[in-house]
Formats: sequence, C-alpha cells, structure tokens
Amino acid sequence: MFIHYRTTTIMVSVSSKVLSVFLDLFQFKKLVEKSFVAPKRSNKYLFNSKLREKYMLKDKLINDKYIFTLDTSIGSKAKHILFFHGGAYLIEGSALHRKLVETLANKINCRISYIDYPLAPENNYKNTFDMVQKSYNFLTETYAGDEFIFMGDSAGGGLALAFAQKLVIENAHYKPTKIILFSPWLDITMQNSAIKQQEKFDKILPMQGLIQAGLKYAGGDNIDNYLLSPIQGDLNDLGDILVFYGTHELFYPDCKVLETKSKKSNSNFTFCEFPEMQHDWVLLPIPEAKQAINIAIEFINKYQ
Repeated sequence: MFIHYRTTTIMVSVSSKVLSVFLDLFQFKKLVEKSFVAPKRSNKYLFNSKLREKYMLKDKLINDKYIFTLDTSIGSKAKHILFFHGGAYLIEGSALHRKLVETLANKINCRISYIDYPLAPENNYKNTFDMVQKSYNFLTETYAGDEFIFMGDSAGGGLALAFAQKLVIENAHYKPTKIILFSPWLDITMQNSAIKQQEKFDKILPMQGLIQAGLKYAGGDNIDNYLLSPIQGDLNDLGDILVFYGTHELFYPDCKVLETKSKKSNSNFTFCEFPEMQHDWVLLPIPEAKQAINIAIEFINKYQ
C-alpha cells in the first residue's frame, strides 16, 4: 500500500521547454478556447471494429452513450479500470485518449472500460452522473469479482474523484480501491486567487473559457457542489489515490490545495509533481508521458 501522504517531484527535462515553444507558436490556447465556444460532435465510434478481436472489445449503450470495455485479463477476476476522458465537460474524447487506454491494456492484464459520458451544453452534470451511475451498476453486476480502479484526465479526473466521493457518501457496495488522476480539474469555480497568475505559464487552458464551460456543465446549479467541484467534498475513505500535475498548468494551484487538504484525510494520497510540464502531458508522445504511465502502472499493480 502507498503511504498516507507523499509528494514526488520529477526532474525538469528538455521536453517541457520544447512543448511550451510549440504550443506558443501554434497559439494552441486560442484554438482550445474556440473549441469551447462551439464544441464539435463527430458521432464517431471511437473504438473501431479493428480493436474488437485484439482486445475482446465489448460495448454497451446506456442513455444513448457508450461504454467500451477492452479486455486483456487472465481469469474471471481482474483489475478493472474505469476511464473518464478530459475535455472541460464539453469536448469529446480523442484518439489520444484511445491511445492511452490501449497502452494500458497492452501493459497490464486488466479490463478497461472507457465511459463516453454525456457532455455540455446539450447535457448538464445531472445527466452525466445518471449515465455514469448506470454504467457503473452495469459493470459491477457484469464483472462482480473485479477490483475497480477509477482513472481520469483533466475534467475526467474531476468526474472520477466526484463519483468516488458520491459512492462513499451512499455507502455503495462496490467502491474503487484506487483512483488515478492526471491533471485533474478539481474546482470548476476557478476561485483560487493563484490561478490568475498561473495562466501565463499554461499554454493550453484558457481561464475564462473554463469558467464558462463549468457554468454550462452546472446547468444553473451551485458550482460549489462537490459533484461539480470535488475539492469541496469529503476526502475520507477514498482508498489509494495517485495524482499527477505539472507546475505550468492552470490547475496547479488547486492540485496544491488538494495536497494540503489530503493531509487531514484518512485516504492514502500520493502526488507526482512534474516541473514545468503543461496540462495533460500524459496524452502526448513525450518521455514524461511514458514516465507518468509507468508510475501509474506500478500503482495499479501494487497489492492492497
């Protein structure tokens, strides 16, 4: 078991400098902000038929959205990762998310269920949690002997943590044993005063765009609600939690707040700080992504 609280700092590398220059050159933040205003809907089948035989791919339609389950497990019981993609609750999962899921499936004997949850502005968080809850009920019934692990990047990380908190509050029979968060969006209020100063370092996330995205996802409800901003929720009884963040991403200040709050909880938190890395670097083809993934795999494979 990982110790109750630990922060590991990774060494600065050349990749962080190159990535920052590249994102600046292509004005990536402006492209992201534009995508938030009018999010595109491709309606593509993210996990195509070519993957069906390789991974024993199964899909299930719930509330008009899919769960995709890739299976490389051995035996009837398995480690079962539920993956929640990022995208500010507005943007569809991408090929980069699929690649991460495939990488994990290739490296671990496990099942991975990708939850293609409802998005704003067509839906709000209530629709999202309804679909996620039904998906979880289906998976825990279908794979009753599995050890469930939640994983998410960015907004998906916020969703994974919030859903775990909900299960603890409801004293659900099946709760995740571990949670892995990559660059999580922990507070859609963006009220942390340090975030404004942090924005100059982040070359990907637009602060005002995120504020508007959060309001759309909230659908008029109180954005301090832990289901929307899990940093406001109870951090007790959540099992083992591994959190990755970069010091140059917009969510860095809130990740540090989570560190402080976690010290007062009875959950087992481990934080991995990557100096000067940009938001969601784990999805990119760079050495630091491989490093983060390998740390996550070690965490998954550790016995309770």
